Amino acid sequence: ACGYCHGSKPLPNQPLSGGRLKYDRYGEIAVPNITPSNSGVGAWTVSELVAAMREGIAPGERELSPDLHRGLEWLFDSDLFAILGYLSTLAPVENVVPVREVSTVDRNISGFFVGDRSVTGYVPAVSPRHQREYGRYLTDHVARCTSCHNTPATLLTAEGYLKGGAVVKNERGEKIAPDISSSETFGIGEWSEAQIINYLRSGRTPEGRRVSTSFCPTNFYSRASDQDLKALAVFLKSNTERP
Repeated sequence: ACGYCHGSKPLPNQPLSGGRLKYDRYGEIAVPNITPSNSGVGAWTVSELVAAMREGIAPGERELSPDLHRGLEWLFDSDLFAILGYLSTLAPVENVVPVREVSTVDRNISGFFVGDRSVTGYVPAVSPRHQREYGRYLTDHVARCTSCHNTPATLLTAEGYLKGGAVVKNERGEKIAPDISSSETFGIGEWSEAQIINYLRSGRTPEGRRVSTSFCPTNFYSRASDQDLKALAVFLKSNTERP
């Protein structure tokens, strides 16, 4: 859901002209314009766009946010080029967004736990018929649940897969991301597949509590196909913690 960050508003069908504020390990960042305009990505080559997605590198060797781009590097080639094709069809919007500069000190201190996630080469697709593995792909690289719901690593502990605890901050404030692992005690293990799908469609938990779309973009997830939502639910119900 590129529009959740790059949209002029965090709603579907908004121009992807950027400008809204997001937050990562280095602090505040204005999200860039990705329409095919002069102030967007109109002058970028296909290779440069691929490098931005696969390697987190913009033209001029400028590093993109490792947190906000997390997961995109492993998009299937077919999905990646479909996205690039779609971006090329958008109406160009001129909106100059300031580029954030991260100091060498901050990059080496705040970025201590950032590993090299660049991906070069061909990324084959997993068939949707393999529901669990396809659901894992959607969770990690399309819906990118891991970007908020993974427990941050520390000097003494490894990152926790979908175990929650990260502080999620945006224009509306900040919240602690919940555990969405299959744990029946701490996560959503007691939710049925149907309840997970209903949550992704409506933004309402099985108890009837509505979760703000400012923190979980169910207004985007609700547009996914039945096949994709089913795969997400199958994986989230069955996943065990990964290293």
